[in-house]
Amino acid sequence: MSPSHRPARWRTVAVALSLVIGLPGCTAPRAERAERPSARVEQTQESLRDGVASATPDGPRPAWSVSVRRLDQELGESGQLVIVPDERELRAVDRATGQERWRHPFTTGYQYVIAGGSIVASDNDDGGMEVLDAATGATRWRADGSQDVVVHEEVVYARECAGTGSSATCVITGREVQNGRELWKLPADRFARVSDVTLGARTPYAPATGRYVVVRLSTPTRPATYTPVAPTTGRAGAGRLPNRAWYGFVAGDLLVSTDNDPPKGDRRCTVSVTSVNATTGVRGWSGAVYSGRREDGECAKRLAHHRSGPTLIGTGTRLVAVTADERPQLVDLRTGGTVWKGDAAGVPIDGDDRSVLVRGTADTGALALLDLATGVPRWTAPDPALAGTSASWRSAVTAGLVAVSAAEDDRPQVVVYEVGTGRQLGRYPGWLAGAGKDWVAVSHSGAGGLAVELHTF
Repeated sequence: MSPSHRPARWRTVAVALSLVIGLPGCTAPRAERAERPSARVEQTQESLRDGVASATPDGPRPAWSVSVRRLDQELGESGQLVIVPDERELRAVDRATGQERWRHPFTTGYQYVIAGGSIVASDNDDGGMEVLDAATGATRWRADGSQDVVVHEEVVYARECAGTGSSATCVITGREVQNGRELWKLPADRFARVSDVTLGARTPYAPATGRYVVVRLSTPTRPATYTPVAPTTGRAGAGRLPNRAWYGFVAGDLLVSTDNDPPKGDRRCTVSVTSVNATTGVRGWSGAVYSGRREDGECAKRLAHHRSGPTLIGTGTRLVAVTADERPQLVDLRTGGTVWKGDAAGVPIDGDDRSVLVRGTADTGALALLDLATGVPRWTAPDPALAGTSASWRSAVTAGLVAVSAAEDDRPQVVVYEVGTGRQLGRYPGWLAGAGKDWVAVSHSGAGGLAVELHTF
């Protein structure tokens, strides 16, 4: 199933992360998800000596540890609080001490996004969203029946339908995150949705709001198209692109779509790119970039590791991809020109607006951190011996840290590096459960069940 035709991305993320964050193997034993006090704070690992936690950590001891029932999403940060998504409740704990500050229960599964001082929680199954004050956990507003919720910094978008099936009447809505005030409605059908693909964005944080967002629209008589829509007014720009089965996104003033499936007989891992000016509809650059290869020689197709967080690495109108001779490159989407290409072969797997994390292949090999603006290597590191094909693979690139995580000989490990130097700061048993500028969260199972530790650097 192609990305544009799959269920809402938050639903697939929830399933994927349940394999990644804190769950040994594919799913946690039911006993680890049983009801038990979830506010316990431990300053040491003394009660978690068996299971994964029995391995010897290498690095600073955790600042604190909290028990959880189940983790399907990454931890996030809002001010001095760390947000812990624990099964059917959301908790906030003090970043310095781990002491609980608030908790908010939900009656169903949910996905959450941190948008400034707000947290948007969306129902996984039946629709609806609830927006909380990040400082207190109090409900600011609710919207029942909202589907395919997408959040940018100041606006939350959703599809709302009356009726069911082909007779449903639907609209795409934009609302202010802070108070729920409706900004606009756009007539749509039951397959319409706002794209959540943004250069460099990663959950659980809402990306900054640009000049446009992309709405995938279709009608019974017309194929799906990508349409640029102004976030606060709902006014559509003149640019339109056909839905090409992969990604539609805005890069600066451009509406861009990609088809990541190479043409028949093409062995170069070609990714076809098309762009138009979002405001005027004037045709922009169209051409090809390339994805990397896995160790087995097959095309990765995606331009970032699909379990690393961002869908596309880059900033502004500049996109990180691979060259035809399999070196990392930065492409200017306005012209198709190569801003830089790496000196050595490698596949970009993660990054932010300052750095690009490159590996030998998409799923194995040594690591290198490149400067996003110039492509100059900041540092290289030996192969961490963590398979990118592992269901538990995760990575994070922040302003201060790089972290990678996967199973090593069936034992999950989290390796943490300093962004500026590549110095290894820690290697911990467990799963990567979140990262910030100067912290990583590591989840693991032990005698007391599932726990999350916060390591600061």
